[in-house]
Amino acid sequence: MKLIADIGNYSTITATENSEPLVIRAVSADITVKSVMTANTDVSPTVEVDGKRLILGDYATKQKNAQTIVERGKFEPGVVKPYLFAGLHSDFTGEVLYLIPEDDRWIKDGLYSKLIGTHEVKVNGKSYKHTFKSIKFFLESDVAVEYAFSEGLIDTDGDCLAVDIGGGTCIYLVMTPSGQVLHRRSIPDVGGISLCYDIINSNLMRSYKYAFKPAKVMDAIADGSLMYGRKYDFSEVYQPLLDDWFNRLINAIQMDCRDLLSDVTTIMFLGGNANLLRDRIANQPGYYIPENPQLTNIQALMNL
Repeated sequence: MKLIADIGNYSTITATENSEPLVIRAVSADITVKSVMTANTDVSPTVEVDGKRLILGDYATKQKNAQTIVERGKFEPGVVKPYLFAGLHSDFTGEVLYLIPEDDRWIKDGLYSKLIGTHEVKVNGKSYKHTFKSIKFFLESDVAVEYAFSEGLIDTDGDCLAVDIGGGTCIYLVMTPSGQVLHRRSIPDVGGISLCYDIINSNLMRSYKYAFKPAKVMDAIADGSLMYGRKYDFSEVYQPLLDDWFNRLINAIQMDCRDLLSDVTTIMFLGGNANLLRDRIANQPGYYIPENPQLTNIQALMNL
């Protein structure tokens, strides 16, 4: 059996073979020594592992000590374990197909050393035993572009510049229709979290004199409300800050890839924050955003 995992800074996505991907908001709260009523749903589960009792997902954002996965370190095995286990609702034995942003030996060795073996876990009060026999690592974005070429979703007469805008990391690459990667970079802390901090540090938000949580600002951006809770409206600063964030990002990418752009016929945006750009590039030739860009990587890996 196979467990496919895309552990992102905004959301974590897992799926077993022939199952629908489970998306969980990448926020957790430690309630080990607290008496907290929990929601206990698939997308906001309570997970007990390694002596810790954690709330994950949307309900975790309600807790005082909530932290996003990007704040805790998305490659720390102790951080990612609960998200891996949360989507397994029966004992599991098999291998993990794990998406990573770059081919980093330290990341792979660290995850491999802590995840291989048998783990006992409780999810929403039910006990399970999971055995990971092996882990195969795949590069995020690469599999998505390969799949898009193979399915004819993007122009196969030219190269593709793919920009994968996640919650924290931005990955961009230029790939030929034959699958050759001509250039690739992975940059931390310039994804949606960067826009989030631009908003928090704006004069408007500072004037409210409130300690804003990055996780809730990111949620307000994602759901389009542009409202922190029910009191703090940041819509008046959002569009100019979005424009500035996007322009800085895309200008840097174009400058870095300038020698390759003459053969690029498609610019593909994917990742959880690609939807922020949909209105900007809708119906423009040469651009492509998948219907569910946050699922693009994991769906590609499930089908390749």
